[in-house]
Amino acid sequence: MHPILTTSSQANLLYAAGLALGLIGSYFFGRLVTFFFPRNPLIRKAKKDD
Repeated sequence: MHPILTTSSQANLLYAAGLALGLIGSYFFGRLVTFFFPRNPLIRKAKKDD
């Protein structure tokens, strides 16, 4: 059976790609949460109507 990641540079590239996808995904997930819950004070400071 041949190993999929034969060199450490391939493993490092896969790790960097996974890290980048995780950061991009968490950014867009945060944008999605603030879109669906815009008035939640834990997420964003809501406008006060005096």
